[in-house]
Amino acid sequence: MDTLEAIEKLAKHARHEETPVFGIAEKILPHIRTEEQESLSFVVLELFASASAVAASVVAYLSVGVIRSLTSPLMQFFTPLREVRLW
Repeated sequence: MDTLEAIEKLAKHARHEETPVFGIAEKILPHIRTEEQESLSFVVLELFASASAVAASVVAYLSVGVIRSLTSPLMQFFTPLREVRLW
């Protein structure tokens, strides 16, 4: 029970303390303003990323068309062997 009494004593002491009043707006506002200016360069990054995504989708579309046009890539190695007579 000594620990509970010590906690109650600390709580009473904390209730009677005055909270310090100070302003931090002068320090925070310039930081917020610089972050707003830096967000404009993020638009350039978004444009570059979207252009890269479009280019990647075009390459993927073309490569799927090429893969479908091939019957079998390994059959091109064995095609000349069909004409060879062994007997």
